[in-house]
Amino acid sequence: MRRAWAKWAVGMALAFGGGFAAPVAASTNTGHDGSFDLGPIISRHRDVNGEWRLKILGPLYEHASRDDGMNLHAVRPLYSTVRDPSRDRRMSDYLWPVGTRRRIQDESQWRWLVFMGFNHTTNDPGDRYRTWLIPFYFQGRTDSGKTYRALFPIGGSIHDFFGRDRISFVLFPLYSTSSLKDMSTVNFLWPLISRTRTDDDRVYRARFFPFYGVNREEGRFNKRFILWPFYTEVEYTHKNSKGRGHMVFPLYGTLNITTEKTLWLLPPFFRFTKGDERNIIHAPWPFYQRVTGKDIDLHYVWPFWGHRQTGSRERSFVLWPFFWSDADKRPGSRSHRLMAVPFFSHTVVRADPEPAVVEGQPESPSLARRHKVWPLYSYRREGEASRFRFVELWPFADAPSVDRNLAPLWTLYSRYANKGNVDTEILWGLYRNQKRAEHGRYVSLFPLFDYRRDDQVDQPRRSWNILKGLIGYEREGERHTYRFLYLLKVRTGKEPTP
Repeated sequence: MRRAWAKWAVGMALAFGGGFAAPVAASTNTGHDGSFDLGPIISRHRDVNGEWRLKILGPLYEHASRDDGMNLHAVRPLYSTVRDPSRDRRMSDYLWPVGTRRRIQDESQWRWLVFMGFNHTTNDPGDRYRTWLIPFYFQGRTDSGKTYRALFPIGGSIHDFFGRDRISFVLFPLYSTSSLKDMSTVNFLWPLISRTRTDDDRVYRARFFPFYGVNREEGRFNKRFILWPFYTEVEYTHKNSKGRGHMVFPLYGTLNITTEKTLWLLPPFFRFTKGDERNIIHAPWPFYQRVTGKDIDLHYVWPFWGHRQTGSRERSFVLWPFFWSDADKRPGSRSHRLMAVPFFSHTVVRADPEPAVVEGQPESPSLARRHKVWPLYSYRREGEASRFRFVELWPFADAPSVDRNLAPLWTLYSRYANKGNVDTEILWGLYRNQKRAEHGRYVSLFPLFDYRRDDQVDQPRRSWNILKGLIGYEREGERHTYRFLYLLKVRTGKEPTP
């Protein structure tokens, strides 16, 4: 299979490389493992992770494959597909983010702008599926085998949409119904007139908006509004927290329950809460906020400064929304992130040893690092594998779809490293420097000069070329080969032993 790829690649070199095809074919610097290099025109080599990569016309075409069968095809920015046979998975993108297709075992889903579909089992035409053209047309079959269709706003039914099991409508918003488990809702002129109830009347809600509305849930609360938002009231009936409250907007509000007492003045600007689980001060909201409790400690002087700790996570800002700090602790690791939105972000993930080990010891080693200065460069390291990329036009967190479809187009310089192997590339292969631990080296400035050293074979090899073989030299064991004008060769010394 690899030989077939190599023959096809040489043919592409003849098509795209023109006058350079013959020199590269004659050059002794073609790798003995089947790798070759014609700069940004066409190249094939193993990367630092052991994957074979064939590239044509810089980043426009790429084929990458691993020994376990996983491979990538990309014709950027038109199309890319990744196949992972070990997990029976395939992912394809078309003019990303315009279109995508995903297949995982027997499930497949696709999207083209707002036109999307999902098939639960590709091998069974009678199983669950959906085909939606949001928000105009909906069609599908549920896991119970029931089919549905809807043409918005004319009428029809939709299943598993907007957090509801089923939504039906006729001339929306004139009439619509929805259901979730045993709870059903009927709407007239949504959202003005509505009624919701469960089969056992445990939940009952009704509204004639904005004039009057009730919301009752047995064993929890009774709520009511009159001329919303000017008057609202609530009665809590939960066994652990009972009491009443009301609000006259925008003047004041009170809440007095077993576990908490709250006073609002000019709501929502001023709030004072004292409770068993939390204390809250807004004076005024959102400019000053103070919340303390069992699992939260929040202090905001917005937009100048703020800090929030919830459980094992801490988050702070300065001059919101520009400068952020985020720390999170999880089993076995802890992370710390700094951001200057959208230009800078820096994340470090460290091992989280036991406190007895930490005490008096240096900081634990980092498991991962991510660093980005947008739009200049990005760096990331996971374990021993790292990547540096310049330029970096994607301002958000790393996304595999961006790496497959777009990032190679704007990457002028890249450096990949893993376990002593390093690949450096400038201008899509115009310059390459590949290091394989202490056993090999390849350097190329296309088409002026290239050098190769390979010590992983029985007969160590050295070679260099000027203008891809106009003048060249190769040493394999005790044999020396001199090349002139691409075709003339002079050999001296002993032939390498087989």
